[in-house]
Amino acid sequence: MKRIIFILLFLFLALGIGVYLYLNQRVVTIEQVFPGKIWAKPIENLPDLKGVGAPTAKNCGGCHTEIYEEWKLSTHANALSDIQFQSELAKPSSPKWICLNCHIPVQNQRETIVTGLINGDYFRPVEIPNPNFNIEMQKEGVTCATCHVRLDSESNQSYVIGGTGGTSPPHPVKINRKQLLDRCYDCHNETYTLNESLICSFQTGTELIATKSSESCSSCHQPEVRRSLVKPSLNKPIRTSHKHGFIGGGVPKTFDLYPDQIRLGYKPGIVLSNIKVENNTIEVILTNSNASHHVTTGDPERFYRLILVGIDRFGKTIYKEETTIGQEWTWSPVAKKVSDNRIPYKNSFLWKLDRPNLPIETYQFQAIHVRLKNITSDYMVQSSGYVSSPYKEQVEKMKDLYPHSSLIIESQYQLKTKSRKDTPLEELFKRNASRKGE
Repeated sequence: MKRIIFILLFLFLALGIGVYLYLNQRVVTIEQVFPGKIWAKPIENLPDLKGVGAPTAKNCGGCHTEIYEEWKLSTHANALSDIQFQSELAKPSSPKWICLNCHIPVQNQRETIVTGLINGDYFRPVEIPNPNFNIEMQKEGVTCATCHVRLDSESNQSYVIGGTGGTSPPHPVKINRKQLLDRCYDCHNETYTLNESLICSFQTGTELIATKSSESCSSCHQPEVRRSLVKPSLNKPIRTSHKHGFIGGGVPKTFDLYPDQIRLGYKPGIVLSNIKVENNTIEVILTNSNASHHVTTGDPERFYRLILVGIDRFGKTIYKEETTIGQEWTWSPVAKKVSDNRIPYKNSFLWKLDRPNLPIETYQFQAIHVRLKNITSDYMVQSSGYVSSPYKEQVEKMKDLYPHSSLIIESQYQLKTKSRKDTPLEELFKRNASRKGE
């Protein structure tokens, strides 16, 4: 009897271990874990494009020369090499394969293919080597093919998605302007909670749609320009095209990109509507006139720092006040949005202060778009040991290499004449190119 009980206990234990191992080693598909989430998988491997070769930005630039030169200056082209991103990616808590789905979105750019998740755990991806890995294409970040190349399921050939048509390119093309315009939302309009401290919160598309505006993302971030879509030697007609600098909030990924920001289409979303100094109060009014979404938007850690200083007749600063516009989050132990005073489209922000009893002759107002706080970049420098070369050395010199913020509005208000003088944006961006830190 004891022998039978022992055998049964052994079988029960073996069965339990087997079930436990099965449940903890079974492979669950990505679609099961992230149903309907486009960002959960990269674009499938793209074969060489007829008439072009590998679907790299460099090859596209063989004909689309001007567009290619603009793209090389864009945030998209720097999506992988972004120092802040590389620092975040290297954290032990980073689900790297998910993050890369937006920063190098085509399977050709990935050294491995994720075929599933062990026990549905996104920290335990099953990876196999990618036979179609293209290291040149990987370095291109958000490359042309991200929006413009797809695989035809019937012919199993790559084709280009065009927005206008009416030409005879050497490569297969299908015209689908709506697909191009909607592509932005796949990465720039997603809020998803992975766990208590890992949250992506990008609601730019939702903010835009809520305004019922006729504008698309391209309306502002890819301004229209009349030109040929290809190099002059191909003798193609002049038509309406879009700049491909993809200018965002005016804080580029490297300091040497500042000179091109305005040329490629940047202008602040907010404008300084009024500075009013009367009796015992000071009022500064900012209006979101140019952005059909909230400002700031996207990365929840972006914000505007507003600074008002009072200057006496000797040119000495004798008064200073600051405030911010943006979101406030706590990230540990649980990620949570604490407050949000961003400005929706066509709305205004009133900053009201008590007027100081000081001999002030001039008030100077500044609005600074902050992408990265000094305290955050200091932490990244301290934890650079997680980062691999060559990015490790760059993270260690982050303040010298990586723009943290941009001065986007500056205005002087003369009390005696009640007149206002705004600093030209071109002058501000010349200064931004040498500003360091927050």
